Amino acid sequence: MPFYIRDSISLGPFRINLSKSGLGISTGVKGFRVGTGPKGHYIHAGMNGIYYRKSLGGLGRKPKSAPENDTSDYRSEIAKIASDDKLPTYMTDDGVLMRRILSAEADVLVSESHSEALRSLNEARERPSYTLILCGVAAVSLVLSFVSQNSVAIGIFMALLVAAYAIGNMLDIPRRNVVFAYNLEPAAEERYKALVGAIDRIAGSSKVWFVKAKGDITNLHAWKKNSGASALVDSKETSVSYALPPGVASNVTPPVIMIDGQKCYFFPDCILIEENKRFGAVRYETIRTAVRDQRMIMDSAPSDATVVGQTWKYVNKKGGPDRRFKDNRQLPICLFEEIGMVSDGGFKGLVQVSKHGISGAYGSALTELGRVTKELKDAVPLLIEKET
Repeated sequence: MPFYIRDSISLGPFRINLSKSGLGISTGVKGFRVGTGPKGHYIHAGMNGIYYRKSLGGLGRKPKSAPENDTSDYRSEIAKIASDDKLPTYMTDDGVLMRRILSAEADVLVSESHSEALRSLNEARERPSYTLILCGVAAVSLVLSFVSQNSVAIGIFMALLVAAYAIGNMLDIPRRNVVFAYNLEPAAEERYKALVGAIDRIAGSSKVWFVKAKGDITNLHAWKKNSGASALVDSKETSVSYALPPGVASNVTPPVIMIDGQKCYFFPDCILIEENKRFGAVRYETIRTAVRDQRMIMDSAPSDATVVGQTWKYVNKKGGPDRRFKDNRQLPICLFEEIGMVSDGGFKGLVQVSKHGISGAYGSALTELGRVTKELKDAVPLLIEKET
């Protein structure tokens, strides 16, 4: 997908304009004040680091401080996960001990620099929807009017249903959405563009999987039944797309990939992680990544895979075909690439791609972008002028 940064963000009746001097907000509704608009966060990225400025919803007010035990709870949970090297395990029917590759939950993945933004986003998504409430009341009234066969009431409540949707949506937009406004200097933009380009190449692969579990094959029965493989991999196909998380309006539409129940949105300053309607964030400089070759035995080779050998579906103890099976056929051995990601806070991800030779750029691009995000500095709240 072509990468570009928009100079404005549309959110219902609100339009947020970005310029070198900062942000401006305008509405199509007469009488709306800036303070009633959506909450948001302004992020400026350059070679001297990332600057976070709270904006939009917090004009003239000090941010609410988190309870003292919030930060300590997060830190203790992160420390516990980071120090625990034992992964959950389960045994297959063949006697292979599989180790689950589990990432920390989104609620735990909270960096200090993103805590305010994540709190705003999580709180916004938890607020009840006025649209559903108002439309529900209007819909019930409409059904009752149909039962009574009152044509005048039917017309009135149909109009009320339309009005309820419009009013509810107007009320929900500033309450249930958060704005992420990015201002990237050329060097930072080039590094983010390089990461997006690397993810694009991965997306162009015929097959992409995330790995749920791995286990070494250590007994002869499992080795023969699994085509002579040295390890067993439990993986599930996934894909790369471009989308904004629910409740987020931004001038950047990031690539997103699902990894074992977690949607990972690659924004310029972090990977925003959505899981079970909650959000966490992982800063790039905290992520260690590695790319390696991985040989996999497949039922059929993906169209872009490099086939490096053949084996049999069932092998004998010498590695040849087991003649006891009439349906025994040859299977291709493919050379894939495997991308591993681990963060200091407990984020883990293992992804395989079918096309060999395309993943190296991802690791280097993520590392280079991490150098930009390494120095995080606070800035004073950004003042936003109301536009008419």
